[in-house]
Amino acid sequence: MSVKLIFVARRRPELSPEEFQHYWENNHAALVRELAETIRIRKYVQSYTLDVAENAAFCEARGIPVEVPPDGVAEAWWDSLEDVRAGFSGSDGGEAARRLIEDEGKFCDFATSRAFWTAQRQII
Repeated sequence: MSVKLIFVARRRPELSPEEFQHYWENNHAALVRELAETIRIRKYVQSYTLDVAENAAFCEARGIPVEVPPDGVAEAWWDSLEDVRAGFSGSDGGEAARRLIEDEGKFCDFATSRAFWTAQRQII
């Protein structure tokens, strides 16, 4: 069963949305590409939050509290949890994890970001 990590990212307070997106798209994405084979990742997608009125309208129509949305969502796919564990084990995997976490800390506010593992079921 393939698995996906979803990382709901909020930027560090000293960064503008543009600075956050630029660093994430250019610097961090390059690091993920560099480490892809080591960590056994199969797919990595960044989605940036749009600053549009539809965000509030969507929430209001459902009774969801309207708040400042996160700055973006990263989705990372692996073939299995076993691949995740193998990819981040050993000295190479441990070093890859350390580098990714260190780099994420340059643009993400960990205290307000969220992350969780999922399994997908395609509906359409």
